[in-house]
This record gives sequence, C-alpha cells and structure tokens, in this order.
Amino acid sequence: MQFIQEAGFCNVRVEDRTAQFIQVMQTELQRAEAIKEEFIQEFSEEDFFAIVNGWREKLERSRSGDQRWGLFHATRN
Repeated sequence: MQFIQEAGFCNVRVEDRTAQFIQVMQTELQRAEAIKEEFIQEFSEEDFFAIVNGWREKLERSRSGDQRWGLFHATRN
C-alpha cells in the first residue's frame, strides 16, 4: 500500500480477491474442459494445454499463498 501512496495516491483501500480469483479460475477450467475438443479442432492440443496448465499453475500458487490477487482503490492527490 505504501508504494501506491508514494506514487501520489491517497485514501488507499485494498481488498484481497484471491478467493474470488480461485472460484473464477475453477469455473473457467470447467468451461475449458467442456469445449476441449472444439478448441483443439480450431487451434491445437498444444494451445489448449498451454492455457489450461497455466491456469492450473496459477491456482496452485494462489492456494498456497505464493500468488495473491488484489483490488486497489485510491484517489489521486
């Protein structure tokens, strides 16, 4: 939060949105699995797994606390 204030902002409010992000990623993974064959036909299996595995890695990091997602509200001084 200090870096935001040092950048000239005040009234800084921070919200941890990690739990929301995890829910969204889980939903997106389910949707991706549901259209897997269509996706592979239009693009490639390599593309599919690159995307899905990237999402899974983000989920792992988020669940372990290594990656957090935040929403920052502030006003400019």
